[in-house]
Amino acid sequence: MRVTDVTEWGVFNDEGVTDIFNKIEDAEAQALIYKTEDDGYYAELISVKEMCPDHEEQPKDGCEECFAEYD
Repeated sequence: MRVTDVTEWGVFNDEGVTDIFNKIEDAEAQALIYKTEDDGYYAELISVKEMCPDHEEQPKDGCEECFAEYD
């Protein structure tokens, strides 16, 4: 059996994606760990976003490669 449409979730910080998960719950748990470890300015920059299905390490809602293709 082949799964073709799997949604991936990424944990992002100010430098980009740090981890990728198949379940949003796992991504949110990891993001919480990172936020707890750094409760200062950088904790506010940690977020969970859906990954672009076509381009590695890019968030779906802000994929630089997808936006460049449509310009």
